[in-house]
Amino acid sequence: MSPAILQLAILDFNIVQAIYQEELKCTSRWWKRIGIAEKLSFTRDRLVQNYVWTIGKNFKPNFRNFRIVITKVNSLITTIDDIYDVYGTLEELQLFTEAINRWDPKTIDNLPDYMRICFLALYNCVNELGHEILKENGCYITPYLKEAWTDLCKSYFTEAKWYYNGYTPSLEEYMKNAWISISAPVVLTHAYFLVSPSFINEDFVYLKEHSNIIHFSAMILRIANDLGTYKVFSICHSY
Repeated sequence: MSPAILQLAILDFNIVQAIYQEELKCTSRWWKRIGIAEKLSFTRDRLVQNYVWTIGKNFKPNFRNFRIVITKVNSLITTIDDIYDVYGTLEELQLFTEAINRWDPKTIDNLPDYMRICFLALYNCVNELGHEILKENGCYITPYLKEAWTDLCKSYFTEAKWYYNGYTPSLEEYMKNAWISISAPVVLTHAYFLVSPSFINEDFVYLKEHSNIIHFSAMILRIANDLGTYKVFSICHSY
């Protein structure tokens, strides 16, 4: 190998690593500022893992904004998932689901403090991205993002009700909800707006009606996830 090419490769590697480090610093500052890791200590603090995952999706330096936003999205998904799975009471979860559906910070007075923190972090993150896309592309995407989050929280609440009521759904009933609760529609909706240079009306129809590419991608992720977690749960229950 030519020494010049080797030096160029090393230089390129170091530049890209510096970009990644700066992006992680940016998301870490955001994570600290919103206070979820500190105030909601029962949730998983997976910011670094979520950021590394985004590198696997889009590693090129010009996808900086994609990696930062999707890291935020995945971190909020993890937090909300833990609220529904391990901490919130059924009554609290119903109030939180209704608050997400209304999408109005003026209506969160009846939420416990930890849910207010989470709601406002999500609300600000979504509206910030919506404002950015509106400014850059002239498209108002906030309703589509809000709808994706509402669907996700409703699916989480459905699973919470199943758990609290001791109900075991049929496979068909489970999968009808589970392909949404895996969170793929939320991530893919955000990702689309972050990587597409422009949008047409048909794009919004596909997103609103959950096109097959979103549905089947989510189904694959759900099945793969359940196969993995089943093995973990089986090991845990064997002791």
